[in-house]
Amino acid sequence: MKLKKIYKYLSLLIFFMITTKSYGEIKIAYFDLNYIMAKSKAGISISKQLSDIKKKNITKLNKMEKDLNSKDKKLIAQKNILSKEDFTQQVKDLRKEAQEYENLRRNLIKDSNNKFIKAQGDLVKKLNPILAKYSEDNKITLILQKKMIVIGKTELDITKDILELTNKEINSIKLN
Repeated sequence: MKLKKIYKYLSLLIFFMITTKSYGEIKIAYFDLNYIMAKSKAGISISKQLSDIKKKNITKLNKMEKDLNSKDKKLIAQKNILSKEDFTQQVKDLRKEAQEYENLRRNLIKDSNNKFIKAQGDLVKKLNPILAKYSEDNKITLILQKKMIVIGKTELDITKDILELTNKEINSIKLN
């Protein structure tokens, strides 16, 4: 009887020893993607290109707006001179132009936002191999984005290293 109990306990002990996997130390690090986007050469390139596009769009929209305002003032000045039908038709035409202006403004904003999102996605795609190589070189098991961390030691922050590697590998991202 005692031999059976010893055999059971020994079997359980061997079973747990075999099935329990022993892992080495899991090394975790994190980086701030927003910082990389703002401070890297590629991120600065994206911001500059987007700023240039916005300035060009604002100039275009301001010109259209001035044109619409001058047409409006001219139409108001001619209200008593024009026939009711002509005046009504010109008001309709002016409203149509104003609607086209609004549509263009919305489309330009949407287009610039889409370009920014696409460029950020391109930067992240190019950043993945850099992170993979860094992880392999430094034997890091897991790299997280800082925004996913509630609290973490500052020694685990690899943002500066990733920024340096990113600046070496990626100089700019073209907005399409």
